[in-house]
Amino acid sequence: MMNFRKKEKDYSREEMLANLRLAHKEWKDKENYFESVTDPDLIDYAIYDMEASKLKYIYLLKQMKEWDMSSALQEESKDEDISISG
Repeated sequence: MMNFRKKEKDYSREEMLANLRLAHKEWKDKENYFESVTDPDLIDYAIYDMEASKLKYIYLLKQMKEWDMSSALQEESKDEDISISG
């Protein structure tokens, strides 16, 4: 049977930080765009786009924190395994 589940890529911490920085820049750029538009239709679009970028940044920030916590727990587990067996 074929597995259709999406496989998650194993990102390094540096890649995750780069994505987080990029998302933050994107969010700030869209805030600047929002502040520069005057047409009501563009204001609506700018708000929607800015909020979407903000949510993306928050999501990636949470993912980064979870990844850091998971990595710390894995390191603790490895240290315990060494001390128990050694």
